[in-house]
Amino acid sequence: MPTAEDTASLKDVFSTEDLPIVRIVDLRRTVHTSIERRDELETLLESAADVTKKLSSENKAETRRATMLWVLGRVEDAVPILEKARGSKEKSYLLGVSYLDLGRAQDAVAQLKDALDADSGDACIVASYAEALVRAGQYEDAEKQLERAGKKFDGNAEVLYARGLWHDMQGFRTKAIEAYEAAMEAEPGHARSLFRLAYTCDLLGDDARAMELYEQLRKMRPLHVNTMLNLGVIYEDRGEFDKAADCFRSVLDYFPTHARAQLYHRDATASLNMYYDEDAARRELKVIQVLSQPLAEMQFSQRVRSGLQNLGCKTIGDLAAKSEDEFLEIPNFGKTSLKEIKDFLASKGLSLSTGGKPAAPAPAAPVGNVEGKQLTDFEWSGRIRKIFERFNIMTVGDLLKRSESELLASKNLGITSIKEIRRKLGTLGVAMRPE
Repeated sequence: MPTAEDTASLKDVFSTEDLPIVRIVDLRRTVHTSIERRDELETLLESAADVTKKLSSENKAETRRATMLWVLGRVEDAVPILEKARGSKEKSYLLGVSYLDLGRAQDAVAQLKDALDADSGDACIVASYAEALVRAGQYEDAEKQLERAGKKFDGNAEVLYARGLWHDMQGFRTKAIEAYEAAMEAEPGHARSLFRLAYTCDLLGDDARAMELYEQLRKMRPLHVNTMLNLGVIYEDRGEFDKAADCFRSVLDYFPTHARAQLYHRDATASLNMYYDEDAARRELKVIQVLSQPLAEMQFSQRVRSGLQNLGCKTIGDLAAKSEDEFLEIPNFGKTSLKEIKDFLASKGLSLSTGGKPAAPAPAAPVGNVEGKQLTDFEWSGRIRKIFERFNIMTVGDLLKRSESELLASKNLGITSIKEIRRKLGTLGVAMRPE
């Protein structure tokens, strides 16, 4: 049953001098439960100057405009406005949780600490600050914060969720599940706890349970973007591309420029008319494995080995990319040596290139300290992200220790995903280890 607050004029709400944080958070939920309510706020945003003209300062008016954007889910539009605004509890809290939405946990910690200093009695601020500490990997500080919060806000769903996340991020999944379930008992249908439960089932390979929970979340508002993306990926894995496309389309209905949803929707739509030939994929993998074999392990005459070094051939793939003319231009390299190479390639079901000299390859990106880069710095498909989490592959260095066949042995990871990984690593000038 809607309360008087739920049905209050949004103009009256946003023109109020002091808007409690808990009210802002609740607005984000209630605005999305009704198309009319959302449309009302979108219209209000267009005349934000009129709505906020009675507020005490221009700074507060700008912060309130950012609040409207945040409530609508337009986080990326809200952030630049909030970053320019002068300090206030409302600004610090919204900028902090916006940074969390954008994966900028360390930046979120600083902002939410400011909000906490302004009001340590607000459970939303306390729980969000603890969450930021967890996501930034500051587990000891987060634990201290959660211990204090547990005493002060006993039974609060947001605090229980943050406690679950603290366990979750350290790999204590049983404890995490207990905390998420406690949060859902305190607040039935607590969306974020429900999502983490679904995601944990997803990681553990319990697709049936994960789908059941994701489908519950699918009916909730505001739309939970990661729910729809993950559910779409599961449907893709099951070959139900029409349902996958529907999931991704629902994200685009709310956020038309969401890059990952655009990519996933495009792939799912293409898959509706694509026949997947599993035998062809296996044949392709076999060829890939052959091409990656180092020539140093093969038996060649000294003249042929010198010719291979002369042309910079390190793998069978490098060799197959060369032409007869390139070898015959090497001094003292004759047709006998050429026949040795051709016979070797024929034994592998390959042959020399017939297209003449290939263009010089583009210089690889400098490697530098790429092994320490976090994989979360890159955009990955949902399927690949799940594999990384399952095998605790956190950095580029972790990934380079794996071979393609190891990853292909994983459930639901195929050649398309391997190609995506290859392309990303190629931009860094590195590649996964040979078979």
